Amino acid sequence: MGLMRESMQAMTFGGDTPYAVAFVQASSLPNSFLDIMFAAALSSSFIPVFSTYLETKGKRAAFDLASLFISITLVLTAAVAIISIIFATPLYYLVFVVGRETAPSMETRLLAIELLRYMFPLMILSGLAFSFTGILQSLGEFRLPAAMSVVSNGAILLYYFLFVDRFGVRGLAVAFLMGWAMQALIQVPWLYKHRFRFRFRINLRDSGLRQIGALALPVMVASWVLSVNYLVNLSAASGLYGGDFGAPAIRYAHTLFVIVSGVFVLSVSNVIFPKLSRQVANKDSEGFKSSLQETVRVMFFFLLPLTFGMMALNQPLVQLLFGRGEFCERAVEITATALFFFSAGTVGYGLQVMLSRACFAQKDGRTPLVAAVVAIGVNGVLSFALLRLEIAGPALAGAIGITLGAAVMAIALTYKGLLTWPAGLVADIIKMALLAVLMFFAVKFTLTHLRDSSAFLQVLVPAAVGVVLYFSGCWLLQMKEIAWIKQNLRGNRDDK
Repeated sequence: MGLMRESMQAMTFGGDTPYAVAFVQASSLPNSFLDIMFAAALSSSFIPVFSTYLETKGKRAAFDLASLFISITLVLTAAVAIISIIFATPLYYLVFVVGRETAPSMETRLLAIELLRYMFPLMILSGLAFSFTGILQSLGEFRLPAAMSVVSNGAILLYYFLFVDRFGVRGLAVAFLMGWAMQALIQVPWLYKHRFRFRFRINLRDSGLRQIGALALPVMVASWVLSVNYLVNLSAASGLYGGDFGAPAIRYAHTLFVIVSGVFVLSVSNVIFPKLSRQVANKDSEGFKSSLQETVRVMFFFLLPLTFGMMALNQPLVQLLFGRGEFCERAVEITATALFFFSAGTVGYGLQVMLSRACFAQKDGRTPLVAAVVAIGVNGVLSFALLRLEIAGPALAGAIGITLGAAVMAIALTYKGLLTWPAGLVADIIKMALLAVLMFFAVKFTLTHLRDSSAFLQVLVPAAVGVVLYFSGCWLLQMKEIAWIKQNLRGNRDDK
């Protein structure tokens, strides 16, 4: 549904119009600000402490801590939103205009600043939704937090179908706010079911809050990687192609990259993180090592073919999802190029998310902090240094930065003995990589015979060939993931 939402946005507003550029810029800033300052810290510093309270002090103490945490979050997000609304104009110019040879037109700038003022309250609603999600995940509720975006995306899609012709891009900004409000509201009945009752309270001396605070700063910096890198990529690309195509191309390519890979990455990390936190709380070091090693292995198993699959199908994927309405062929070409280079960072993205969660479960904020500084620094330098490659420059910079950041964490966890690399695992990862490369060429070869077919067939047929080839190869090489998949499928049938 997120892809449908982005597809409708591209179709309605195009890839080079003032409406397209302004909305991409205006909607990206509040979300990036929330991610930079609060989002990952809301879960990654709160969940370990909240889980410890549940295990050692019981629900009542844990819920008191949750109320305190939500109260602080509401105050902080409201303060940042109000300040950002007041200073929207200089903020916009600093991020998207200053220091660029070419920049968006004056019409685009004025519209973007107006939309910024509409959308900054999104930070408050997002902070509330993320806080509720952290509580429910710690209580073992995963289905609702995973499905809540269906509600918000549904509201936005409904706006496209019924109201966009009447209210345009300004109404779309309001629809986004309503969608995020619904993400928070839909979780309230489940919180009530678990007997959570929110009480606004501020107590900066609370011991639990201090534990969260001790993790908060390094966690916030460590969680900046994807959001800061995206914002830097977006800022660098805003000066390309006369200020028209660059920002929307980065937005749509990055969104497609994150949604497709995130379906797997975030599903796994959201489930495994509370488990790792409980294992640390129960001092189960062997269980922690085993869980982390298996999760890393599964990441490689699924993300290596996903990397080469998205790289091989970049053009038909973008054509299928965005290439209609106001989104012209030139926009498709530029966005597909950005997607190709973003996709090179898929494994790095998955490992960065997973390994940072493992560090946070250990209450180690220093390792992800160092990794984040490396990732952000490399991306920041390369995004502007590689602009001679046009849109490929910022996208490639993002992939390199996040991969190097993940490598820093993997090395640190290995050195501490928390992540092990037995010879069998390394050999299997090499086999997975070789199969994924073989799959890439098979997909490309299949694609050459479908040039006159529809974009749907250009995605479906080569993807099917790639999936069959990869999993057949894993079966022939007796990868244990194949046995695991068979066992789970058999278990599902037995349950039915």
